[in-house]
Amino acid sequence: MTEWRANPFHRMRLGDAAPEQIAAWGEDPRVGDTERGRDLGRGVWRIAGERLAGEHSLPWRARHPSRHFSARLHAFVWLVDLAAVGPSAHARIAELIKSWVEHYGEWDELAWDPELTAERLYAWLTWGRPAFEFGAPERREELSRATARQARLLMVSQNELADRRLGSIKAGAALVLAGAAGMPDAERMTEQGEEMLIEACAQQFLPDGGHLSRSPEALAEALCDILTACAALADPPPVVRETPPKLANMLRMLRLGDRGLACFNGGAEGSALSIDAALARVGGEARTFLFAERSGYQRLEAGATVAVMDVGAAPPLSYSERAHASALAFEMSSESERLVVNVGATRELAPAMRMAARATNGHSTLILGDALSAILEGPRLGRGNARMLGPNLDDVRRSADESGVTVQGRHDGYREKFGLLHRRYLFLDAEGRNLRGIDEMIRPMKLRGGPTRKPIPFVVRFHLHPDVRARPFEQNALMLETPRGQRWRFRTDAPGMAISASTYWGGRAPRETHQIVLSGEADPMGHGLAPPNRVRWALARLE
Repeated sequence: MTEWRANPFHRMRLGDAAPEQIAAWGEDPRVGDTERGRDLGRGVWRIAGERLAGEHSLPWRARHPSRHFSARLHAFVWLVDLAAVGPSAHARIAELIKSWVEHYGEWDELAWDPELTAERLYAWLTWGRPAFEFGAPERREELSRATARQARLLMVSQNELADRRLGSIKAGAALVLAGAAGMPDAERMTEQGEEMLIEACAQQFLPDGGHLSRSPEALAEALCDILTACAALADPPPVVRETPPKLANMLRMLRLGDRGLACFNGGAEGSALSIDAALARVGGEARTFLFAERSGYQRLEAGATVAVMDVGAAPPLSYSERAHASALAFEMSSESERLVVNVGATRELAPAMRMAARATNGHSTLILGDALSAILEGPRLGRGNARMLGPNLDDVRRSADESGVTVQGRHDGYREKFGLLHRRYLFLDAEGRNLRGIDEMIRPMKLRGGPTRKPIPFVVRFHLHPDVRARPFEQNALMLETPRGQRWRFRTDAPGMAISASTYWGGRAPRETHQIVLSGEADPMGHGLAPPNRVRWALARLE
């Protein structure tokens, strides 16, 4: 808890001045989930893998499964889903916002956290219109006062929000919306919101358009917030106006065949409709590229098949609190169906699950000795999530000819513990019907001695999307079948192959699924050019 913010004198600084009405509403490109919105209308409250028992018209006083669940309730990011239901949900929106003001409008240690306040204010000023225009007239003054106080809290919390990275983008956009809405001190709010967005656009994005966190979902969130702020500003600052086209091109590179995002580095699929809407609002010429050198992703695309591979190192330390140990992992789709995925980590997921999803075994890549390919440092000063260090990636190459495209990369995440490097090759043929891979465990020539002389157990995991079914097919082969009738044969020369249980956290809610697990034992002195330190595998589409 930040003690100074709970001080009554600080709360008095937020004042009572409020607008008589909202002058303008935000234009958020996000598209809500109507199914979830209908559930909320019935009082069914589910956030990722947690939910309230029974049905609750108002969720605030119910017994919450966790503090994280409470925080996500207070953020109001679910308001877009309720709004997607249409006019029949207007009274429900008004009821929920009104009840929040009654319970928490003055102060609450959790609910008034600056980052949650930014999310809530943004949601109210984009999707909360029914509460302000259709709610009970005697309540509107109280609601306007609570809204203005939240905007002023963001103004006095600017320095704290600057350390929240994506939270600073949301807060900047929320202040711009508050200024456009005609809050008291509207000009100052707009100026401060612009300053926060200018700083974020100048510092948080890479030259290829990726976000420093290397999270595709974080990139999509930032794009939506910046587009909303630009629409509310009469003359957006140049750096803010010029950022969305760069982000949009990077997002296109990171989409799979279902138009959702590849699940890397603390991200999930996201909403394909929201991404479509955001990209449609971005001006400028769309630029297509297949290798994001600075962001560390490679895209292989041919026919109806797309694969995205992680060939990047860890983000800068201050952006790595949700980064994953996913070196050389990949995801694959064919037509509009995902086949091979990573476990993923939707933003709404509880912290313990998010932490578990960061491990290397939650990704479609090779794992030596059940170790991590990166180092996860403990939270500093007892705050935040573990930050990630390493590994180093090198020998990243891409080549193409009439037969198809090959991507390769190598990392040293297992060198210190086992004395071996991991190198992966991915090849996609020109028709998009064959994806082949080679995983090598290589002892560096210059390495003298070694941590061990004993064989090192390894596995190569291929997490399958929950809609994919796998069954034995031929010797050393499996059949993968999709709901739309695609059939893919998976073959390998690995000593062991099995189908085991897995979980998918890349969608709206967790789902049980399966994974293909190849296994063997590596020679710590091996060169990687032949078994046991080389594993080959292939996915071929059948007629």
